[in-house]
Amino acid sequence: MTIKGYKPHTNQKQIHEAINNSYSKYFVCNIGRQFGKSLLGENQCLYWMINDKGCTVGWVSPIYKQCKKVYLEIKKATIASGIFQYNDSELLIRGANSTLQFFSAERADNIRGNTFDYLICDETDFFKNGIWDEVLQPTILVKGKKVLFLSTPKGKKLMHRLSMMRHTDERYQYFHFTSYDNPLIDPREIDSIKNSIPDHVFRQEYLAEFMDGGAGLFKDIRLAIGSCEQKGTLYGGLDIGRADDFTVLTIGTREGGVLHVERWRHDEWNTIVTRVAAVINQYKANCYIEVNNQGDVFYELLKSKCTNLIHPFTTTAQTKPIMIEDLALSFEQKELILPDHDWLIEELESFTYIYDNKTRRVKYGAPNGIHDDGVISLSLYNQARKKLAIIGKYYN
Repeated sequence: MTIKGYKPHTNQKQIHEAINNSYSKYFVCNIGRQFGKSLLGENQCLYWMINDKGCTVGWVSPIYKQCKKVYLEIKKATIASGIFQYNDSELLIRGANSTLQFFSAERADNIRGNTFDYLICDETDFFKNGIWDEVLQPTILVKGKKVLFLSTPKGKKLMHRLSMMRHTDERYQYFHFTSYDNPLIDPREIDSIKNSIPDHVFRQEYLAEFMDGGAGLFKDIRLAIGSCEQKGTLYGGLDIGRADDFTVLTIGTREGGVLHVERWRHDEWNTIVTRVAAVINQYKANCYIEVNNQGDVFYELLKSKCTNLIHPFTTTAQTKPIMIEDLALSFEQKELILPDHDWLIEELESFTYIYDNKTRRVKYGAPNGIHDDGVISLSLYNQARKKLAIIGKYYN
């Protein structure tokens, strides 16, 4: 049987040929946005499954939502072939006696103990620290034949370290492509983005340059880590989680000292409401609550448990940029003191300028596959400590 895959563009083809026709084991692909990284990885998985019958392939993305997205894309592209069987709950694809399974890097315990013939690390630089060394690398020590790292850089982290390995270990090959290297994109589109965002962000996100300190929107985040004492009236911000996202509550002082950050996920709404209410009432904090989509329902449930302490805040295309820019200014002016929570610091460092292909405009957000719930919660708290302290009440 002959199975025809996709038609890669010239630079995608270069990477495929290196993987399939060389004796190297590790392929480090440091690539700008909109190059076609995921499509490249998806088709490489299928190539391995079909041409090395009986193999086991692992795909790891930063979060579950991104894993599911890639799984569904492969399923949609292959279901008509009749070759593969799909397990939607396990994110597992079988075919040609081979297996492809998807894993989230944020659930590392589910990966431990696996042994792979082939492994793809998608958006590698957005994995939590230690995931490659402690969890993923052991899975390819015994049977591992090829490992593909795909990512846009995030400062000088794991991808930078892996890119340097080619100088001392012949098993490594390194590829660097910018967004301009996708021949399917009109370069004028990328030029327009260049004129819309800061230079250091463009160089990291679209030219795939390793930048000192990264190219996020918020500056000196780690300098803000510290402790503060509880005093005066307290304020808070609650971001409502949807699907696989977190519900995050941030509480702090009027001066900007964050006292408490907590997040919940995969619980019944009533359970989360009860837990959120308990924390708000414990601190007697005046809080802004996000009230769009499911947030409206959550707000009504919470209102009965937190009388006079919660206030609605509607996040829209107009209000979100204002609150994000205000948070960035608070970091610049060194007003905030943050607790040392790795997940929150990583979200803040990842938050950046995102180009929306539909609207052809730049907006603020987390890169694809990364949570931003903690950032939004912190932004809402930042608004609450400034506005609720003055007017005492939010008017829509």
